[in-house]
Amino acid sequence: MNEPKYWKISDFVEELRKNLDIPNIHINTVDGWFKRLENDRIHYINRTVETNEKIYDELDLKIAIFIKKRREEKWALGAISRELNNFTSLRSFPHIEEKPTPYVDNIEALKNQITAEVQKTFAELAATQMEELKNQYNQLLTTLPKQQSPEEQRTKRFEELMLQKKIERKLEEDAEKIWSELPETERLKKVGFFKKEVDLEKKSQFMRNYKNDHFESYLKTEMGLEI
Repeated sequence: MNEPKYWKISDFVEELRKNLDIPNIHINTVDGWFKRLENDRIHYINRTVETNEKIYDELDLKIAIFIKKRREEKWALGAISRELNNFTSLRSFPHIEEKPTPYVDNIEALKNQITAEVQKTFAELAATQMEELKNQYNQLLTTLPKQQSPEEQRTKRFEELMLQKKIERKLEEDAEKIWSELPETERLKKVGFFKKEVDLEKKSQFMRNYKNDHFESYLKTEMGLEI
């Protein structure tokens, strides 16, 4: 029968990294998970008798793996805590016998002690939250589009300009062809009694309208987009 395994926090986090094959799990993050579970009276961490130092076992490892996987799925810590009861058995808190409240001679010393404990708790929570914010920030950076170099930007502008010129030439050619196929009554105008010539103003208007009306469809064709 295998002997139970126990770890202090640093060794526990190392064991968690091995199990998940993830080297960058921060010790403050893991410590924060279990502090929250204890603060919410959900799961208790065993302590050593001599120093009251937290020691973690295989049940805690199972819970840590569960929390990490759910965090990767974007679960909130509150939702994970509520789901733990359905996932595995949790360690209850030891029963503490109530003792008569001792008389305190030095009220100021008690206030200082309470203040120090509160500050320590806030500092630990802040470290955990900062680590999580850092991870979220790094994930956000990986999703941002890569910024183009000046050379890439110049190349892109050149390609866009060449594409525009190509489309304008094609529009010009097609408009000229369609114009030439129109009846003379639409293309020509009388000059005097017997002479006719191209109505340049009308042609210019026709060419301009054709380009404006068809530029988008020509662009989509050149870019291989559906029309």
